[in-house]
Amino acid sequence: MTKLYTFGEMRQIINAKLEYIDPDSSFNDFSIDSRTVKDGDVFFCIKGEMTDGHQYISQALEKGASAVVANPETIPDALQQREFPKILVPDPNLALREWASDARKNFEGKVLAVTGSNGKTSTKEILSGLCSFFDSNAYATPGNYNNYIGVPLTLLDAPIEAEWWVIEIGSNNFGEIAELSKIVRPTGGVITNIGESHLEFLLDTKGVAREKSGLFAGMAQGSKVVIPESILHQGIVEKEAEKAGVELVKTAKIAVESKEDRLKFNLFDADFETAINNPLFLQNLVSSLTLLRLQGLSVPQLQQATANLELNLKGRFHTLYMKEWILIDDTYNANPSSFKSVLENMKNLYPQNRKIVVCGKMAELGQKSPELHQQVGINMVKNGVEIMLGLGGEEIESYIGGWKKGGGSLKSAKQFTELDELLNAFKQELKPGDVVLVKGSRSARMERFVENIR
Repeated sequence: MTKLYTFGEMRQIINAKLEYIDPDSSFNDFSIDSRTVKDGDVFFCIKGEMTDGHQYISQALEKGASAVVANPETIPDALQQREFPKILVPDPNLALREWASDARKNFEGKVLAVTGSNGKTSTKEILSGLCSFFDSNAYATPGNYNNYIGVPLTLLDAPIEAEWWVIEIGSNNFGEIAELSKIVRPTGGVITNIGESHLEFLLDTKGVAREKSGLFAGMAQGSKVVIPESILHQGIVEKEAEKAGVELVKTAKIAVESKEDRLKFNLFDADFETAINNPLFLQNLVSSLTLLRLQGLSVPQLQQATANLELNLKGRFHTLYMKEWILIDDTYNANPSSFKSVLENMKNLYPQNRKIVVCGKMAELGQKSPELHQQVGINMVKNGVEIMLGLGGEEIESYIGGWKKGGGSLKSAKQFTELDELLNAFKQELKPGDVVLVKGSRSARMERFVENIR
């Protein structure tokens, strides 16, 4: 927690009713998982996609929870008559966000927010790494805690003595980013890109552009947001920025040259060197440096931070050099724009190598899913992929349909429903010198393939 709260303060912040609690007493910490509750913690009965914390009140109390934040109507019948410390609210999820919003008011440092269709987490990690060079207390969103639950947890765990908070904000439905931005109140931000993500609810890329522009909702007038030099539906983003009084700053084009195991580029009329040699991450580095320059850091400071920056993101174009072949682990997630970008970069980086794609489905694409999977199949052939091995159902059939439309040999595109079958077929196909890309949405769990093949 960013500060010590009394139960009376908590009652006011989240507009709660207290039962069996002394309002002047305080609590040590909080948890949303009954398995991690420590003695004295407040337990929030959070409702997620798969479970509801109200079902675990007994376990939390047994672990020593000092109070439970719950909806009185959702407390299990067996506990309705039991006397235990209660903080009663209509919606514990909303209460968590209200509490996080109050915690944000106590922070006097700078809060940098990152959103976009893909590249959010890598940009967040780059920004965090750069900020940590100047401030050992700099704090960033852990993992992919970028939703209605994850963002409040991040704010409540962030150290109040830090100078920088770096917050990743995601969405899969209209209005989520705007609401989270109002809680986070960023002092600056980055929109990494606009692409085909979460179309099940956002409908099309115009909807994605409007939703990502929700980042401006919690920003003060005059705040600056960095966007790519070229961004899809730029007009929509610019219109929303103008309404919010936010200034958009485009990243500069850079020329890159290799220098042993490092890359060298020129930015702000100065030379930079970095150990990051992933072309997908380099643009995110430029965006991060641009934002920090706008936040007042000097060019020499940024040069030093960049030279010392180390980045290792498992599952995000993570290149593994096997004994006689190269494995690119990009299993963290997938949408059409990120898939196309990875294919293009693989082609550019390894023009002479035979290329294999091992893929799972791309999720949350709604009615356009078959068409978008087909487009990626076409792009595989266009970018020189010679073999495609897919794990899954109808989405893989759509990949193969696009593969065929793109002129790929049907003998070289195969579908599997079991991981063991895929692994056996891959081992038969693999040759020395091959470059193998493994990619799919989180729900496809393609990391299983990487773990097995390694």
